[in-house]
Amino acid sequence: MNNILVIDSAVTGESSISKSLVREAVEALTASRPAQVVHRDLGREPIPHLTEATLAGVRGEPGTDAERAARALSDTLIAELRAADTIILGAPMYNFSVPTTLRAWFDYVLRAGETFRYTEEGPKGLLESKRVIVIESRGGLYSEGRVPSGSSLR
Repeated sequence: MNNILVIDSAVTGESSISKSLVREAVEALTASRPAQVVHRDLGREPIPHLTEATLAGVRGEPGTDAERAARALSDTLIAELRAADTIILGAPMYNFSVPTTLRAWFDYVLRAGETFRYTEEGPKGLLESKRVIVIESRGGLYSEGRVPSGSSLR
C-alpha cells in the first residue's frame, strides 16, 4: 500500500490556498490507488521550536526530561517520514520564507545518523526512494512593479 505523509504548515486555517492545493493533491494521488495518509497540520498542532533546554534531544545525547521529550518527538516524526513513500509539503510563503512551523518540523527530522550523514563531500541523505511534492503558495506583492488591486506603495 502507498503511504503518504502530508505536512500542512499554513497557519491561516481553512482559508489557506496551500491547504486547498494539498487536499487536491492527496485526492488525485488516492483516486487511482488506495493509500494510507498521515496528516500533520502544523498550523493547528505546531512542533515546538528547539531551545537551549531541548537542543541536545535532537542534536546530542538527551539527559533531561525536556531533552528526552524532544528526542521522542523527533523519533515519532522520523518514523512517519521513513514510512512514507510520498511526502507532500504544503509550504506557503510568509515574510519571504516558509512558516516557522515548517522550519521547526525540519529541525526535528533532520538528524545526523538518522536521516542524513556527514561525508567528505558534504551531507548525504539516508532516506532513499521517496517522492516529495512541494506545494508552494504566496499572496501579496513579491516583485517590483506590480501592485495588487486596491493596494498602494508608499
